[in-house]
Amino acid sequence: MGKINILIVEDNPADVLLIKEYLSENKHIRQDLAEAETLESALGLLSHYNFDAVLLDLRLPDSSGLDTVRKIITPYPDTAVIVLSGLQDEELALQAVRFGAQDFLEKQHLSPASLSKSLLYSIERKKAMQEKEDLLHDLTLALKKIESLEGILPICLSCKKILTENNQWQRIEEYIRDHSEARTVNMICPDCKNDLEESY
Repeated sequence: MGKINILIVEDNPADVLLIKEYLSENKHIRQDLAEAETLESALGLLSHYNFDAVLLDLRLPDSSGLDTVRKIITPYPDTAVIVLSGLQDEELALQAVRFGAQDFLEKQHLSPASLSKSLLYSIERKKAMQEKEDLLHDLTLALKKIESLEGILPICLSCKKILTENNQWQRIEEYIRDHSEARTVNMICPDCKNDLEESY
């Protein structure tokens, strides 16, 4: 993996120093680190820079709990969010993951190895999820194109009537009247006008 961009969202300076120290112990991962003490400043950084991962404290001066997770993940769904908390609360951890967080780490159990492992796995999981979503999006578009092709109506080359789903030939004006709210207006296109003029 190349260099990874990490945003640390934490208002406790001691915790920030500890996280940075743990990250620096992994010499195999090149990192660019940015810091934010509030949710507002974190959202400001996210709007201007691309981050691979966000290490997010659940208790910030301007936001707390799962609402903090939601406000990060909703506008930036491509970024892997790892929740950091001093709370020993498994239910909160599960809820954070349900909201879209890739992992949940308790600060008191944090170590250089667990932090690095969580970062690498979370980023890779997020990439895999995004690839699946992109593939599903492409598949949905392809299915819509197939449906539109299946909806093409056979038209007689001679009289221009349409073969309906009841296997009946119907004039185009009648078909449009029966199947939509659109109105038909009788006009003559330039080509037909020229043909008519030449025939006289």
